[in-house]
Amino acid sequence: MSVFKSIQLELDAKYDKKASRHFINGNQVVFHCHHFTTLYTQLAIDADETQLLHEVARESFYNVLQSYYKQKNITDVKEKIELACQYYSAIGLGTLTVKFMGSDSGEVISENSHVEKGWIAKWGKYDKPVNYIGTGYIAAMFASSLELPIKTFGVREEKSLVKGDDYTLFKIVKN
Repeated sequence: MSVFKSIQLELDAKYDKKASRHFINGNQVVFHCHHFTTLYTQLAIDADETQLLHEVARESFYNVLQSYYKQKNITDVKEKIELACQYYSAIGLGTLTVKFMGSDSGEVISENSHVEKGWIAKWGKYDKPVNYIGTGYIAAMFASSLELPIKTFGVREEKSLVKGDDYTLFKIVKN
């Protein structure tokens, strides 16, 4: 019989009343409402700067995840991925399930995306994917979990809740 080890994300949430800032595990965080997230995503689309959302998310979350793994002495790739998926949910971005992860590629699904469900609530369905924060997060998750440089992976949405699919499918490929 197999024994499966499950790891639980440890969250140290603090609020600095004087500065009006939230911190999780020592990292400043901003809890987004779907209204503002959809507005700045639409602004990025209008300005043809969606790559900026991806890159900022990738860099920020890469550093957060690397710091957590180092602080907690997490070295197992499966544990890193499990923790990264838990962190994504803990900060209110939705759910991630890694269907496949290899050294050169992978697949991740999201059945619940804050960005996409917020977009649908505000504007309805859309003909293009909009989860640039999610693609950045997943690129960071794969690179940090495999201890590779930050720009190692490209991520694109193959299916999308915002386009009317039942879930969002992210395809990951090594650059």
